[in-house]
Amino acid sequence: MKIAIIGAGVIGLNIAWDLRSAGADVEVLEAGTVGDSASAVNAGWVTPSLSTPLASPGIVGQGIRHMFDRDGALVFRPQPDTQWMKWLWNFSRAARPKVYERGVKALLGLNRQTMDLFDELEDDGVQFEMRRAGILALALQPGGLGWFRQLFDELVPLGFTGGIDYLSPAEAHALDPAAGAHVAEAARTTLDRFVDPDGLIQGLLARVTDMGVAVHQNRPVQAMRKNGHGWVISTPSGELSADQVIVALGAATNKVLSSVGVSLPIIGARGYSVELTGRGTPPKHAFYLMESKLGLSPFERGVRIAGVFELPGGEGPVPQRRLDQLLEQTKPYLGDWIPDAATVTKGRGGLRPATPDSLPFIGPVPDHEGLFVAAGHGMLGVTLAPATARAMRSMVMDRSIPEHALPFQLAGRV
Repeated sequence: MKIAIIGAGVIGLNIAWDLRSAGADVEVLEAGTVGDSASAVNAGWVTPSLSTPLASPGIVGQGIRHMFDRDGALVFRPQPDTQWMKWLWNFSRAARPKVYERGVKALLGLNRQTMDLFDELEDDGVQFEMRRAGILALALQPGGLGWFRQLFDELVPLGFTGGIDYLSPAEAHALDPAAGAHVAEAARTTLDRFVDPDGLIQGLLARVTDMGVAVHQNRPVQAMRKNGHGWVISTPSGELSADQVIVALGAATNKVLSSVGVSLPIIGARGYSVELTGRGTPPKHAFYLMESKLGLSPFERGVRIAGVFELPGGEGPVPQRRLDQLLEQTKPYLGDWIPDAATVTKGRGGLRPATPDSLPFIGPVPDHEGLFVAAGHGMLGVTLAPATARAMRSMVMDRSIPEHALPFQLAGRV
């Protein structure tokens, strides 16, 4: 059985690794260069502690308040587009408390294997930087940890096994000297990790290639069509046949699905990151900056700052003001670490694939035998990639849907 995976981001390559590990004949098609997708723009957090739906009580009002703030961390842009308005309406309905709670439970279930699966990647020889120090949340204002505390109060009764340590400013500084003097409150999650997302993608690429997976870069898919019991995929350099197809194209998923008459409610939300070197004491932990809603991750080659969620997101050059903003909003949380100004311009932008209920689509496409989708992971692509791949392996190889994957099926959601 030959399986074609369309998309070589963190989701597609994890699926390729998992299927090939199970003995499948796998081929991957990537429209551009591996590593240029949104998968590599984020902070690289593996964070079951923060795996909750963006569609949450109060979020719509927050987005509307920042509608005309071009520098907001979460911004809803008014658009005279019926598809966008329908998406926003369904997003607001998904933000109701009972729907939000179902989404939290669904993500908890999908994440139960996450850390073990990352360990499997490492044990199998996938080369990537992974740190287990946890995430340190920093607030500049007394009471600034409010929603963070509330989140853990909600998660624990639902079966969440991670912990949280609340710290005084002095304790936070002792734990990580990069936490600055202006920090008023802090907390550290004990379960979470962070990885270098660029390194993870390149490590997966190298490993699956060694395992015999053909990864075709710069080979965009133009269309698909059913051919008997299999599929024919059209690309500029010719056609490719497969018994089963998995579309893992993030925000671009509908560009391929449209050729078979399928459209999913996935829109692109733009985010940004900047990677810096500097002088002084760099962070040892990943930092979540509460008021600015930014994430910071220290890697061997430098410190990455990532954030912003612009809905809907656009293409085009990364605005320099956004890169400057990431740096300026980070400085108050830090101690003596001073970024090298010459590196501030090296920023990137990407489109996170957002669904109205903030849950990814993971499963078979109804009425299209042998066609599957793994897309719509929003800000949780790195965290959920291995669990998504393991669930997809069951669906493709064993033709069975694990119970914890049921909330992510397409049937009933499109």
